[in-house]
Amino acid sequence: MPRIEPVPPNPIGNAVSNSVLARVLGRQPEILRAYAALDSAVRFHGSLPLELKEAVRRATAGEIGCAYCQSLGAPRTDLDAREALAVAFAQTVAQDPSAVSDAQFDVLREEFSEPEIVELVAFICLIAISGQMFGAVMGLEATSTEEAVEYQNVLAGRS
Repeated sequence: MPRIEPVPPNPIGNAVSNSVLARVLGRQPEILRAYAALDSAVRFHGSLPLELKEAVRRATAGEIGCAYCQSLGAPRTDLDAREALAVAFAQTVAQDPSAVSDAQFDVLREEFSEPEIVELVAFICLIAISGQMFGAVMGLEATSTEEAVEYQNVLAGRS
């Protein structure tokens, strides 16, 4: 059971807007609206593919310790070079953000433009890890397989 009771699901919502994370944030609607707007801007817009961002989110969920976030999909093993680099960088950030070095940014620049690096770091810090930290602190439990599939369908534009 979450440490804070979630608001009831929105009958016209989807698996993302009705996630337990969103419903706990819904106790403060202004914060939920702001977080949802930021999440949408960073996750669904920009130049980096959603699949890369989702690979990052999946890879860091275990590092941060959010059972809910982990239950939304296991880390992928079939990553391309850019995804693997983004995941490795995100895992470094999750483990110790102060350990990120200029040399790591030099490696990122071999695969990503500077605007893409900004987008990647914004996604890692402001969406993936922050949401996972919120979930871990609030004690959000793993979701059902059905809800996890529905969540992935929403991200893929199938719901």
